[in-house]
Amino acid sequence: QVKLLAQEKVAALASSSGELAMESPYRILTKPHGHGDVHFLLRAQGIVERWRGEGRRWVFFLQDSSTLYFATFLCSLGVAAEHSLQVNIATMPRHAKEAVGAIAQLRHLDGRSVVANVEYNQLEPLLLATGHPEGDVAGPDGFSPYPGNTNGLILSLEEYAAQLQRTEGRIAEFVNPKYRDASRTDFKAPTRLECMMQDYVKTLAPEARVGFALYPPDFGYFPCKNDLATAARLSAAGLPPHGAASAE
Repeated sequence: QVKLLAQEKVAALASSSGELAMESPYRILTKPHGHGDVHFLLRAQGIVERWRGEGRRWVFFLQDSSTLYFATFLCSLGVAAEHSLQVNIATMPRHAKEAVGAIAQLRHLDGRSVVANVEYNQLEPLLLATGHPEGDVAGPDGFSPYPGNTNGLILSLEEYAAQLQRTEGRIAEFVNPKYRDASRTDFKAPTRLECMMQDYVKTLAPEARVGFALYPPDFGYFPCKNDLATAARLSAAGLPPHGAASAE
């Protein structure tokens, strides 16, 4: 059974001062709010509670930009069940500075910690600011010590339903503008507030059991998200191109 859920859009911003982007003199430009809305939508439509009533135990989230999830999801499910995980994240070896979110253990000053995704554009500044002067660099195996997040997420349904009751499916928002030049004043295109489904783990209590399963590169992340010129540039630099050819 396939059920489609409609996501509302949000107002787009034209500049770093917060000016609204206009589609026409009397119409505000809107853009999607990000795939983090899936948690709100599943709760609002009563789907999670229906699944509980049907006796289901696990939920599997994936993105259609990559196709290899179905080669590994049963293994991810087995790991989650064996270790009683609330969340199990499918990951792959990640090249240093590769434009893929990284899985890391984030630790607060008071000792609280969480295993969570750190976006690639935030990882380097975070490492530099926390006593890692070399930033994101390759280890002896040629890969970053921070594995890449493929956004294949296995969630325990019972804990997921309880957490949605507490949070109402809200996920923290962020803005990720693409700037025209180094002055960081003008946007290449209007941006907006958005949220990501993998940030669900950041809503969990410190004692929540969150883990990840690391798969070989051949079972990793091969999305088609870059044009030919960008893919060629990345390939020449020794990084995964994430273009049409590598996705095939």
